[in-house]
Amino acid sequence: MVDNILETVRERLRREMNNVTDDVATGGDLSAGDVGMVAVGYANRVGIIEGLARAERTILDVLNETEQREKDDT
Repeated sequence: MVDNILETVRERLRREMNNVTDDVATGGDLSAGDVGMVAVGYANRVGIIEGLARAERTILDVLNETEQREKDDT
């Protein structure tokens, strides 16, 4: 059950990360405005992507550790 919950959270994090990444890749609303505001917006989105990637990595690590513990117990 916990594995299913973590996998669902991981999938949602990945979906959101892909959405923000696509927005950055296509320019999104970053192409309008002055250079300073574009830079701040870009840095903000990159930070979001990094945070989501770190959260996903943590979930994957927990899932792997749980799986390894289950193997060790058998």
